[in-house]
Amino acid sequence: MNTGTIRRLVLKICLLSIFFCSEALTLETQILENVDSSIDRIQPTVPVFGQSLFQGAFKDQPFNGFNPDYRITIGDQINLQLWGAYSFSATLPVDPKGNIFIPEVGPVHIAGVKNGELNDVVLNQVKRVFKNNVRAYANLEASQPVKVFVTGYVNNPGLYNGYSSDSILYYLDSADGIDPKSGSFVDIKVTRQGNLIQDVNLYNFLVDGIMPALQLRSGDVIVVGARKGSVTVEGAVQKAAQMEFTGPYTQLGEMLLVSKPDPQANFARITQVKDGIQEASYLPLDEAMTTQLYPGAMIELVRDNDVHSISVQVVGELDGPETYILPFGSKLNDLLAQLRYRKDADQESIQLYRKSVAEKQRTALDRSLDALQMEVLTRQPNTDLEKSTQKDSAIMIQSFIKQARKVEPRGQVVIANNPNSSEMLLEDGDKLVVPVKSSTVSVVGEVIFPTSLVYNKKLTLENYIELAGGFANNANQDELVILHLDGTINRINKKDFDTRLGDELRPGDEIMVMPEFNSSELQVTKDVTEILYRIAIGAAAVLSF
Repeated sequence: MNTGTIRRLVLKICLLSIFFCSEALTLETQILENVDSSIDRIQPTVPVFGQSLFQGAFKDQPFNGFNPDYRITIGDQINLQLWGAYSFSATLPVDPKGNIFIPEVGPVHIAGVKNGELNDVVLNQVKRVFKNNVRAYANLEASQPVKVFVTGYVNNPGLYNGYSSDSILYYLDSADGIDPKSGSFVDIKVTRQGNLIQDVNLYNFLVDGIMPALQLRSGDVIVVGARKGSVTVEGAVQKAAQMEFTGPYTQLGEMLLVSKPDPQANFARITQVKDGIQEASYLPLDEAMTTQLYPGAMIELVRDNDVHSISVQVVGELDGPETYILPFGSKLNDLLAQLRYRKDADQESIQLYRKSVAEKQRTALDRSLDALQMEVLTRQPNTDLEKSTQKDSAIMIQSFIKQARKVEPRGQVVIANNPNSSEMLLEDGDKLVVPVKSSTVSVVGEVIFPTSLVYNKKLTLENYIELAGGFANNANQDELVILHLDGTINRINKKDFDTRLGDELRPGDEIMVMPEFNSSELQVTKDVTEILYRIAIGAAAVLSF
């Protein structure tokens, strides 16, 4: 092989090496970019508590106003006015000895004097020379400009200009804030000539608005420490956040003082590493409050509808507790088996009241009232006579609607005459009432004397109405409603008023005489009547016009 061939071969090898090296570098770069992208994607999205604090709002607003607790220091500018027997006006600097020099008076030492006391101190010194007829007014025109070092885990450490009256928030913001990934919001130190003068925990400011009153001097150093152990709280909280704590561990209760829980949060899901072993727990919130949390713990507050137990109130003719705690999924029969009835308990008329049913009754009633109101407001009269009549009718109906909106439905669940009622699931907050055996019948509504009468099986509805004084002028004499203790109802037509009802009228029942409403509009009359019956059945009440 000649020399030229060898040279060409070597050149090809070099070119191939360069090509493959270039490809390898490109591949490596792509891999690193993919890794960085993956890391970015898996970084927690929950913000660090307090990281939104430093967005320029503090550094753009230096504080140079009146602070009564500010102590006068060297370099401050004092505006002094003397008048009366002696006049003088000037802005005086506080000299290196802490004095201001007042002509005819001499040096007055004010370094260390509180701003709120400055005028009195100066006036007392002036009066030592001018006994009478001289007045003085002294105020701090400008606090001392200072230069303060900001270092540690901030985004831009450096030396920053400000005033001695500015808070450390001003200087931290000037340094573009604390690095949320590595800096601490609970471990900030202010030193002067190597000596600690103040420890600052910004959580006190973020949660309670407490900021230490600190008067800085040139050369002071603000040092932000490294981030402490932290836990992440999210889910059903007012503000999801990563929060720091000092010490080897903390408790959830302390963290929730910072990140307030949602009022409906009732469980906490906790995942953390303890002694090198990952643990996961799911606890009621009250129990989780005192659980020890270690750095890196993840806590999710949950509004858990999967309630493990329910509370049912039981009242009436019973011996035993008024509240029963039952496993979630318990049935009515499970509760009834635990009850101890008294001798006079009416077990055939047990009443069950439920909040969710009351809410549905309330919604249905409101819808009917809304429809009635719309019907009344949108009717168009054809003549002046109709217009006058309609106006009076509208006023009466609006008054009725106002009354009806105040009605509170009872939410009674009818469990009588149903062979499967004992298998009904109970709900948290249910109320069971076991009434006493009654020997009376009540007559309520549009009668002359609403009253309770001794039950007599031989009496007819007409007899009971007569014993209550008879129908009132506004009574609906064509139909009555009988409301039984167990929640069932019977609507009785006029043709049956003078007959004995047998089992349709029982001791403890209410005979409800409804009011009569007549309108020129058939639909309005129908709507009002429907609402009256809905109120009577749902709230055991009769509304009058």
